[in-house]
Amino acid sequence: MIRAVMDTNVLDSAFRSRLGWSFEVFTALRQGRWTAVLSNHLVHEYEEILKRHATELGLTFADVDALLDAICARAEEWQLASGWLPILPDPDDEPLVQLAYDSAACRIVTHNLRHLRIAHTLGIEVLPPRHFAAMIPSS
Repeated sequence: MIRAVMDTNVLDSAFRSRLGWSFEVFTALRQGRWTAVLSNHLVHEYEEILKRHATELGLTFADVDALLDAICARAEEWQLASGWLPILPDPDDEPLVQLAYDSAACRIVTHNLRHLRIAHTLGIEVLPPRHFAAMIPSS
């Protein structure tokens, strides 16, 4: 089973357009064709972004809670350890890299390729949704 860390920007994009690769990645997750690796930190980020944009995404807070439940049902939970030494210029992106590294998922699905590209020095693939979607087995 393919495992990966999904950045919040992919989740946000999935609900802005059902025609894009981000929605394809989310749909494949809901179908159980890959496993998301999550930390509490990442789930809280998902919740913050989706609830902040709920109205423009056509979602209620109850819808967001249901989506988060669906994501968590198809996910592997991972506890981030303390003592991580930062490698990125933006500290907000560090938990994604740490999660991918510590969990051995070694993949991050994101639109933020430029800011996360240094993660490859740790053996982590940083993939846009379209490249990740091509790796997911078909149903």
